[in-house]
Amino acid sequence: MNKLESKKAFSDKTILLLCILNLLFLSYYLMLAFYSRFHYDDLHFLWKMKEISIGQFVSDFYFSRSGRFVSYFKVGLYSKLILIFNEHRYLPVLCWLFGVALCWSFARYIFRNVSNLLLINIVFVFYNLFVLTNIDFAVFNWLCAMDYYLLGPMSVFVFDLVNRNKLSKIQWILLILVSILIGGGQESFTPLVLGALFSSGLYYLSLYHFKPRVAFQDIRVIRLIISILVILICFVIVVIAPGNYKRIEMSEFIRPTNISAYLFGYKDVIIQLFYQLMFYVPYYFVLGLLFIKLGRNTSKRPTLFNLSYKALIFYSFILYGIYILISIFPSVYLWSGFGIQRNYTPVVFFTMIFICFHAFLFGYFDVNLVSDKIVSNSLNLGLFLLSCIMVYNIYTDTNSAKSYAKTVDNRLEYLHKLNSKGVRGVVEVDPISIPYTTDPKYMLYKLMGRKVNPHPVLYYISDTELEPNEYSFHYKRLYGFNFDIKLK
Repeated sequence: MNKLESKKAFSDKTILLLCILNLLFLSYYLMLAFYSRFHYDDLHFLWKMKEISIGQFVSDFYFSRSGRFVSYFKVGLYSKLILIFNEHRYLPVLCWLFGVALCWSFARYIFRNVSNLLLINIVFVFYNLFVLTNIDFAVFNWLCAMDYYLLGPMSVFVFDLVNRNKLSKIQWILLILVSILIGGGQESFTPLVLGALFSSGLYYLSLYHFKPRVAFQDIRVIRLIISILVILICFVIVVIAPGNYKRIEMSEFIRPTNISAYLFGYKDVIIQLFYQLMFYVPYYFVLGLLFIKLGRNTSKRPTLFNLSYKALIFYSFILYGIYILISIFPSVYLWSGFGIQRNYTPVVFFTMIFICFHAFLFGYFDVNLVSDKIVSNSLNLGLFLLSCIMVYNIYTDTNSAKSYAKTVDNRLEYLHKLNSKGVRGVVEVDPISIPYTTDPKYMLYKLMGRKVNPHPVLYYISDTELEPNEYSFHYKRLYGFNFDIKLK
């Protein structure tokens, strides 16, 4: 199928709806970034970067808090840039664009015969829905944690590059850099990437009948070994950090004490995970229709990856099940349960890839349970409804985000005036407006009249209390106030 045929496979109406939807997403994320303000850890890291170098910053946290030396280097760099330019709102948008670019690189290599206009819109829809349906949406605008969204795309990018026949010099540099980011960024996610790369290495060895000398003549094998070594070295540096073992002894961690506790922990996490994802099924259904359509209009071969449809379904479910079990182990080990929601960001990413893969197979192997006309009309209707949802989100969440930002800015302006007058001691302040939003679970529970229905928020929020707390301390250090703050 050439590019012209690929474009015709999707009607002009569908492409127009895709463009409109993505422009609405862009407007939404730009709005959220514009009204974002500093969270607790952002304040902490910023005042530290006012007083020490990036190297000292990384060293301090490496020995006291965590071994993620690459992540802390990035945070230190972000913080320095913010202090220099007095601006932070562009960073979540840049992170979002970087994630899209990583996904685009992979998609462009896989779907070589799809027109650029169509494919870039598909990639944007995929990534936008990934952000919107993440279990912990507020992490998108939290400066020191926004790269959780990049873990999945970076791993796919590395896996893609190591398995290509040829790489340019720029691609080689990117492969090494992203390998460093993965290896030194997240100790719980890195083993999954290493496992995938190691499995890829075993596949190549099997192709060459497990003869290493012959296999090493394949540049992909050499590239694979280099990437694994880079990630592994960085991972070892992360794991041996003294800060890991100081933090793991904190009271927030409740580790299982026996096999039974592990099993119950796994059960609770799996139930909670898919319970959370269940509310976003309508979004994933629309995405699935898009990939069914893409599969039906892709040049056919008797098999895909030299496997039948049934074999692909079987092996993909096995791999996905293994991935879920391994990826949730850190939460079970550290919290005996679900733990921190943002840790499941890459799980959402790969769950969406799993859904798209099966939707594509459904179309590719012409499983004619529904006609192409029904798929096309349902897709257009779904894209239209998603656009309506985004219009509603922009309308309601703009007011919420604007109110939140206004209270933060007004407080800061008020405190600067008091500080210039030489006020000392403790100053009382009004609470910050909570940036409430809605999501499918909240709306459904509200319609059901459920009494316990936590209200989701657009941003992570933190504040002082009736007495000055650690937030007050960070606030004071960053802005150089001569007083502490507490709530009225």
